[in-house]
Formats: sequence, structure tokens, C-alpha cells
Amino acid sequence: MSRVLTLCARELRSQLTSPVAWTVGGGFLLLAGYFFFNLVSQFTVMLSNYSMVAQMTQNPTLLDRISLNEVVVANLFRNLLVLFLFLIPVITMRSFAEERKQGTDELLLTAPVGPGQIVAGKYLGLVTVVLALVLGSGMFVLVLLRYGDPEPGPVWTGLFGLSLAAMALVALGMAVSAATDSQVVAGVGSFVLFLMLFVIDWPAESVGGATAKVLKGLSLPERFEGFGKGLISSPDVVYYLSLIALGLFAARAILASQRWR
Repeated sequence: MSRVLTLCARELRSQLTSPVAWTVGGGFLLLAGYFFFNLVSQFTVMLSNYSMVAQMTQNPTLLDRISLNEVVVANLFRNLLVLFLFLIPVITMRSFAEERKQGTDELLLTAPVGPGQIVAGKYLGLVTVVLALVLGSGMFVLVLLRYGDPEPGPVWTGLFGLSLAAMALVALGMAVSAATDSQVVAGVGSFVLFLMLFVIDWPAESVGGATAKVLKGLSLPERFEGFGKGLISSPDVVYYLSLIALGLFAARAILASQRWR
């Protein structure tokens, strides 16, 4: 375990001393803030319009049709999930590709650590960076909890779902990076893989039947919807855990094959 933590600390230092990680983090929080304040502004306008109509029709129940959670919280988490589609490939592309390009991968492969420990250490380091971004975005919904009146359940489940999705994407991005010595190829390959998970259910409406259910079941955003509504479904959690396991297993297998070349 100490070797895994050492590798984790090494990966963290590599990320935190790189301007790429700080640029990605700053850009993520800047865009998250933009999305948040834009959604709050939209909600304020909607609330004002509904209040005006409710007064004119003397029907105060109209105000119950708009929800702070649906308009702001759920949409904010959806937008942040889309941001990860672009930003996580930038974070993960260096994990193994840079090591191989600089020749430092030979030091890792000949060190007294197994491929599984190397993958686990790097994964923990990258996940720490990404979860810090999720935690940073959480400050915006904390503003709602402090000054607004949203249901707290969807806030916490949304953050939990966003964390799971980010961890799954990191694992898959590491697997792609382990298969190449080019950061550009690793970044583009990860983006294409993530994009496929985002759009795989698009043909579902046209094909119908069991195939449509399978396509929707494989869709990463579709599996995320419940979290934004305050629901934690075991199939959704298993889906993300399966992606994590698949990514880590693939990265370990690729690393092990390179070790014996």
C-alpha cells in the first residue's frame, strides 16, 4: 500500500507542477461559474414571469410548476458532465504517454512494483485532481443551499453521480494513454471514446425494442440523469463502477504486456 501511495504522490506532484492541470482547473471553475450564474438568472426571469401570470390569473399554484432543483441544480450538473468530456482527456493524456515518451516508463517497469500498483497509484493521483474540481464546483450549489431553498437531496446525489462519472472517465482515459506514447493521440483517443459513450443512445429512438434499451443502458449521460433528480439507482452505480474496473483492467493489461517485451 505504501508503494501505491508513493506513486500517487508522484503523480500528484507531476500534475500540480504542470501548467496544464492549473489551466484545466481554472477553465473548469470559470465555466462552471458561468453556467451557474446563467442558470440562476434564467430561474429568476422564469420566477418573475410565473409570478406575474399567477397574480393576473389569481392562481398561485402556478409557482409550483418551476423548481430550483430542475432549472438550476440538475442542469448545472449536466453541463459539468459535458465539460468533463473535454477536460478529462487533457488531464489523463499525460499519465502514461509522457512517461513512455521521456523514457521514464522503464524506471517504473523495472521498479519493485507490479503493474497493478503502478496503475492504482497513478489512478489515485489523477482521481484526487479531478475530485478536487468536483469539490470546487460544489461551492456553487452551496451558495444555493445558503441563500436559496433547493431540495438538498438532489444536490448531494448530483455531486455523488458527477464524482462517479469523473472517476470512470479517468480510468478509461488512463487506459487509452497506456496504449500510446503520444499525448496528442492519447487525448484525441480519449475524447473519441468519451464522445461515443455520450452519443451511443442517439439511434435508440429509431431502432426501438431491446436494442434501444441496450443503447440507453450504455449511455453515460442517460445513467447520470437519476443522480441529478435525487435518485441513486444500483444499476447506475454498477455501470460507473464497471467502467472504472474496465479502464483499470485495460491499463494494467497494457502495462503488463509492455513490461515483458
